[in-house]
Amino acid sequence: MTDDGVSLTIKITLDDVTPQVWRLVEVPSDMLLPELHDVIQDVMGWESRHLHMFFAGEQSFGDGQRYEMRFSLDEDDDGTGLCEDDFRVGDLLSEVGDSLGYEYDFGDSWGHRLIVDGVGQGATSATCLGGEGACPPEDCGGAHGYGEVRAAMADVNHPEHRDIVGWLGDRDLDRFSVAEANERIDARRALTRLEFTVRDRAPMLAALFERAPLNYHVQLGKMLARVYFDNADIDPVVASVAMEKLMWFLARIGEDGVKLTAAGYLPPKEVAAIRNELEWAREWMGNSNREVDQQPVLWLRHAVKQLGLVKVLKGRLLLTRDGKKLVDDPVGLWRRAASRMPTGAQDYELDAGLLLLASVAAGGDQSDRNPMMFESMQLIGWNVPPREAEFMQYLARPTLDFLVLIGAIPSSIGREGHGPEWGRVFATQCLLPDQSL
Repeated sequence: MTDDGVSLTIKITLDDVTPQVWRLVEVPSDMLLPELHDVIQDVMGWESRHLHMFFAGEQSFGDGQRYEMRFSLDEDDDGTGLCEDDFRVGDLLSEVGDSLGYEYDFGDSWGHRLIVDGVGQGATSATCLGGEGACPPEDCGGAHGYGEVRAAMADVNHPEHRDIVGWLGDRDLDRFSVAEANERIDARRALTRLEFTVRDRAPMLAALFERAPLNYHVQLGKMLARVYFDNADIDPVVASVAMEKLMWFLARIGEDGVKLTAAGYLPPKEVAAIRNELEWAREWMGNSNREVDQQPVLWLRHAVKQLGLVKVLKGRLLLTRDGKKLVDDPVGLWRRAASRMPTGAQDYELDAGLLLLASVAAGGDQSDRNPMMFESMQLIGWNVPPREAEFMQYLARPTLDFLVLIGAIPSSIGREGHGPEWGRVFATQCLLPDQSL
């Protein structure tokens, strides 16, 4: 069993490769086996693409006990494996000379041998102390395939030399850096803290990670590291600026409401009033007073409807009870809007809306927002054609339109870059729970 404060120095050796590849690490004995798996991936240089297991004895499917991933047991449990989640390193390794096997990628079957080299005190996290040899490339065919890769790399006359160089580039198959190994450990530790924060503070966004873990979302992870997940008090002055157009429109509708056209649109005089009163609307091209020609006007009407602030009754656009209550309450309106984001009728619009809000909360603009959304939308299961990669924010059109409407981000019409600082605050609070009135 584990002892508080005990640390183990473990030598990890990759089986059956020449020249030898090994690492020396120090870990706390109370580290869980899935955490040890992460350490092995980081110090070796693997990319966490495949399944793994720990095992006692010399062979992974020999007479010794197997400690398997919960996923593996859920998929195919023959009753002989135990879940690795339930064991700590110190449960299996405690004295100098104790040994444990680890297999990664059941196709290539990369076997590793872990042997305790020392027992001490004080380690609270993992540290790489030394090592030799670069990690083999992923999916190169196991130890035998790796030998062929090395042979082809070393011989310019080898028939596969050009293909291997084209695949691996100038990769040094012998280089290992302790500093870089520890950087990977630190990066994973930071990512783990970030994922915990997101799961705790932004559960809607965290739900995306059930479809693809956060460590797969490289660009999204970098963005989320810039988000301050704070549900701070809302500045009434800032809220007045952000909600100005919505409040103006609610006041314009007033107690009597507005009679809509037979087709259900705002009449020309109301469109003209919006164009004359709201600077943002006047920037739209053309001077038509028809709502169908003025997208900003359409967005404004859609926004108050999405927020449940208006209803249509007998051809008139009327304030709801909440609309009447919030017409002079910018802070309440801010909270109401934040509680309804992201918005959209389709699942892809909601997923894209969450990613859009994350990018705005991080202070991103179109140039980094679209690549992130393309990567993450594909990871969570949406089949998006590569040709659409630079237009990804438009998959979140309902949420995007609202953010542009209130000025949280610049309009795409002739303007790019970052929006105001309060836009980041608003987008962050859209990701947090308990914003509703």
